[in-house]
Amino acid sequence: MRDYLQGKRCMVWSFMGNARMYQALRDYGDRLDTVGIFTFEVDITGTITETGTSISSMLTYINRWPHIKWLLTIMNHGTASIFTALRNNTNGAKDKFLTEIIRIMNKYPWCAGVDIDLERGGGYENKDAANALFRDIYNTVKAYNSAKLVNICLPGMTGVQGSVGGENWSVYEDLDPYCDTAAIMSYGMAWAGSAPGPVSPRNWLEGIYNYAVRVMTPEKVFLGLPGYGWNWRIHDTPENLGITYRGISNTYYAAQLWMTGGYNFTGDAPPQPMIPIIAYWDDYDKVPWALPQVYDYMEGWDAISRTYPLLGETYNRRRYLTSYSKQQSTDFGTIYIDRGGGTPDSYSGSVSVSSQMVTLGEEGEAEYQFEISSAGVYDVAIRISFPLWDRNSIHVALDGVNTTFSENRLWWPYWRTTCWLTLASDVFLSAGAHTVSISVGVPGVQFYGFRVCSNFAQSPSAGQAEFTLSPRKFKDVNGVMAEPDRGFKLTTEVLRRRPDSALAWYEDFRDDIPIPSSYWTTLSGQWQVWKNPDDTASRPYSQLDGYGELAWNYNSFSDVHLRARLAFTPEGSGRAGIFCGSVFCCFNFNTQRIELYHGSPLLGSYPTEISKTSESELRFNPRMYTIEMRIRGNSVRVYSGASNTLRFTANISGFTGGYAGVRSDGRILCELLRLGDAWTYEPYERFDVTFPDGTITEYGRLARTGVTWDSEFQVFTVNSDVEEASTRSQDISMDYDFFHSELLPLTCGNDYAVKIVPKDINVWLSRLFLGDADGFSILYYQDVDSLVYWANEAAYRWKLRGIAIWSLGQEDMRLWEALPKQI
Repeated sequence: MRDYLQGKRCMVWSFMGNARMYQALRDYGDRLDTVGIFTFEVDITGTITETGTSISSMLTYINRWPHIKWLLTIMNHGTASIFTALRNNTNGAKDKFLTEIIRIMNKYPWCAGVDIDLERGGGYENKDAANALFRDIYNTVKAYNSAKLVNICLPGMTGVQGSVGGENWSVYEDLDPYCDTAAIMSYGMAWAGSAPGPVSPRNWLEGIYNYAVRVMTPEKVFLGLPGYGWNWRIHDTPENLGITYRGISNTYYAAQLWMTGGYNFTGDAPPQPMIPIIAYWDDYDKVPWALPQVYDYMEGWDAISRTYPLLGETYNRRRYLTSYSKQQSTDFGTIYIDRGGGTPDSYSGSVSVSSQMVTLGEEGEAEYQFEISSAGVYDVAIRISFPLWDRNSIHVALDGVNTTFSENRLWWPYWRTTCWLTLASDVFLSAGAHTVSISVGVPGVQFYGFRVCSNFAQSPSAGQAEFTLSPRKFKDVNGVMAEPDRGFKLTTEVLRRRPDSALAWYEDFRDDIPIPSSYWTTLSGQWQVWKNPDDTASRPYSQLDGYGELAWNYNSFSDVHLRARLAFTPEGSGRAGIFCGSVFCCFNFNTQRIELYHGSPLLGSYPTEISKTSESELRFNPRMYTIEMRIRGNSVRVYSGASNTLRFTANISGFTGGYAGVRSDGRILCELLRLGDAWTYEPYERFDVTFPDGTITEYGRLARTGVTWDSEFQVFTVNSDVEEASTRSQDISMDYDFFHSELLPLTCGNDYAVKIVPKDINVWLSRLFLGDADGFSILYYQDVDSLVYWANEAAYRWKLRGIAIWSLGQEDMRLWEALPKQI
């Protein structure tokens, strides 16, 4: 006979203790399979006390619904020290804990077993001890009574060491034998202190359960879902609002009151209007959301205009604007003379002439003559290109007055491209003939011409975007057209990043001509570039494939920051990594370590797990590992991982620099090779806003000490050999931040212009919110449609045991009519 409840069991917890929780237990207990009685708290000694829901308040329902598996939930309330004591049996805490589990089951013999909810167990290094703890719990319960059940609450993991909250002690495959059922707590991706979003977004759920069903018994697993949501206040900073986090938890019915105009941000009373609002349905994440007291809302792509290099990009359906590099922005005023470099009046020595430029070789010289019709004060600008770090100097003279243009900074953003520079500013030129002459400083520099103009100015630019704000009145609960009492605030939602080394070269091997000989040299071995033939993008995904040493065609690197993403092929082995001169930083597959060499001697190492990629996954799902090193004089720092974690530091002597690039003993794949300056950093944080009244406000820049700023390029150099993080007291969350204007006295019915100008690259301009200055928010919540959708996914897609809802009394009560009876 078919089990019609297969995959449709439902677990809940008695955490809330509110009237709606007891109502659900009374009226819909027939829809419940398992209830965790959230009563039992373990302390650092292993002693269990009863602090949550009182057992006496539950007895009516325990007696009413004997089919329910009533579990005694034992929790540590997320206290790391308690988990550590139990795991390590500190002062006998685990021994005591195991006897306490027997004691409470003896005290409440009607229980079906225990529910173990231990959180904050730490990193992967704790997995063996954590496995032993859960093994001992399981064996203790079964020895007491083999019919008693053990449910364990596990953090959401998308793979081994795949926790977003640092709970990497949990390895699903290891824990599967030590439970009868497991409720995965796949709620909390969004929380009070996070950026607003679905509590349980699709990508996270899919990652968790695609992994879980591969390594656990699916019929044991409950898919954890939230019955609650969050309302994030975004009109000011939490500290100004007098709160720790901007998010406030909302039950479904609290969210419903926001929708119907029952709440506002001025104590649910005037002066802020009581406005009913409409909720949006996110059909990807299957969750409703709303914008209480927001009068206008725009995504980055809604800009009415934007200038290059600001681009429209998409990530996780978020349509944002960002710049990946800065372009030189120039203004010449009135241009009187515009002379191309490819038409010199005379030249001598080694000079290569093309239609657009001349390239100066040994003893190369060229001369350009021009006529000024009216005597006056002018600016003269030249356009040049330094093709590589060793082709970096040219002499340019105006009427015999010579200026040398040279560049030695590794990170200078105009390498290998053209730029305009000032030859003369506010110079008096008489009417008649004048001369611009050029001569070689270092062979290979390219001269593209010059302009005589009224006012030359240049600066690096990340572009800008203009938006139109269009506030309009809303109808309040009484049917009266309403608007803010004081005015508006504009909140910009922006993703910033931690600074990275000032970029000298970013190589992903996607260019039309990969690794050209003008820029690269193969020092040993063989290298080629594979491009995805099915990728229709202008720059398709590509991989460097080979072995040996591939280097930039420049042999004077010394203080550098190198990063690579590498994969070991099925036949690959030995060492693979990055090098500069005689310094080699690598993954060693044979020793399962990160290693640093200066010549032959090993200077340092760090244990790590390295796997090869199977032949079938080489091109489309390679197992990439990130490695990097920063060389400053006689000091080398070694990092690895997606978070660029510092692993160790070593000292070197006798280092003279040399070529830099990628190196391997055997065949590898490389999808990224990045070169940066060892001392100078490029921040990814600042943007400016020009408001309707013309005022400009700077946002996002962090205060730093012990650094020297370059105001032209907005980069900074550390003054001593320290980690960048030590120069600032603030962190950057890697989550979306909100930045708020002062009060804007705008009038509903009018349109207003706002301009956003990023001053740094890699700043993601996501959304703009114009709301009531007294308060506005982003609200996500769960309703019956959301919960039923994921319940069906649990049953039919992943074939799990069912769903586990945190927690009873928070949910949309219509849910219970939509779920099957369990008896």
